[in-house]
Amino acid sequence: MDLKHRSFPMKKFFLSLSITLCLINLNAQNIRDTTILAPVISASYAVQLPLLDMAKTFGVNSNIGVNGGVKLANNWQIELEGTFLFSKNIKIGTLLDPIVTSDRQIIANDGGPANIEVYERGITGCVNLGRVFPVIGPNPNSGLIAKFGLGFIRHKIRIENQEYLVPQLDDENVIYFDRLTLGVMTKQYFGYQHLGNNNLTNFHVGIEFIQGFTKGMRDYQIDLEGPYNEHRLDFMIGLRVGWIFPVYRKAPAC
Repeated sequence: MDLKHRSFPMKKFFLSLSITLCLINLNAQNIRDTTILAPVISASYAVQLPLLDMAKTFGVNSNIGVNGGVKLANNWQIELEGTFLFSKNIKIGTLLDPIVTSDRQIIANDGGPANIEVYERGITGCVNLGRVFPVIGPNPNSGLIAKFGLGFIRHKIRIENQEYLVPQLDDENVIYFDRLTLGVMTKQYFGYQHLGNNNLTNFHVGIEFIQGFTKGMRDYQIDLEGPYNEHRLDFMIGLRVGWIFPVYRKAPAC
């Protein structure tokens, strides 16, 4: 058997495969001239102003978000997003009144005053559907972007009771103060998304609107002397800035 003739089909196969992969990579990653299909991961930060019922409970908050998804070749974008919101701006000044003394102190186990801190804590999760409109930017994958999301929001008041020095605020009892709230969330985001030609500068910035259709989740709150189960409208508006980590590489030379 002639080994030279036997090896020829294999050489032809690998040569064809190399050329095909090179062309695929070039076409898929030619971001400068063509809209591309690219998985995208983003980390972001927002400052948010609460509105309606949210503004009765909390002041301005910070929000850290992460999302992962894919930008399709037709510039539609699908994402899964999760965020963590937090602040020290609690507006319910009477929250701990049931355990406050006449001189406005909370007494610890050792008989001295306790240092109790209260915070806003919350999370959101949603699915976003968006579209990039390449009217500005360095390439057809960058431009104005509009996104719409649907998901959930959960928030509460966190009471920091260091070393559990106040028994009225231990893990078993703190739920009677925390205003746990849960509900459906819708979201709109309008801004600019930039995917650089060299894959080094990738970011987005825009205005975000959140509507939470929520409900109090506690049967009893001590300071209210009754249940916390009202229906709420927890709206927020914020400015969000994010860094994008697109999963594509510079087109190889062929």
